[in-house]
Amino acid sequence: MKTIILEKAGGVENLKLTYIQKPGLPGDEVLIKIKAISINPVDIKTPAGKSLYDELKSRNTPIIPGWDVSGIVTEPGSAVKHFKTGDEVFGMINFPGHSKGYAEYDAAPASHLAIKPSAISYTIPQKMISL
Repeated sequence: MKTIILEKAGGVENLKLTYIQKPGLPGDEVLIKIKAISINPVDIKTPAGKSLYDELKSRNTPIIPGWDVSGIVTEPGSAVKHFKTGDEVFGMINFPGHSKGYAEYDAAPASHLAIKPSAISYTIPQKMISL
C-alpha cells in the first residue's frame, strides 16, 4: 500500500511516499481504507520533535504520521462487535502514541472510532477552501 513515512526528524522535506504491506489486524481492531485525514498541530510538531522521532524509531517500525482519519471499514477484527465491513468511520486513533493515518489503510482500535454521519462528506467544500 502507499504510505507517507517520516525518514528522520526535521521538516516536511523528510516525509517520503513509499510502499509497505497492509498492517496486521489484532482482534480488537478494524482495518480502515483511509478516505480522508486532517492535519492537526501534533502532525506539524511530530516531524520536528527529535525525542518523539527517536522513541518511535527505536520500535524498528516505519514512522507513519497521522492520527485523525476517516474511511471505510474493510475488515473488522474477530472481537469487534460494533462495526462491520462497509461502515464509514472516523476517529483520532492511537493518540497519544503511534497511529499511521498517512497511508491507504490503517488498523485502528475499534474503541477509538465512531460511525461517520452520512451528511458529512470526505471532501472539503470549495467555499471553505477559499476562506
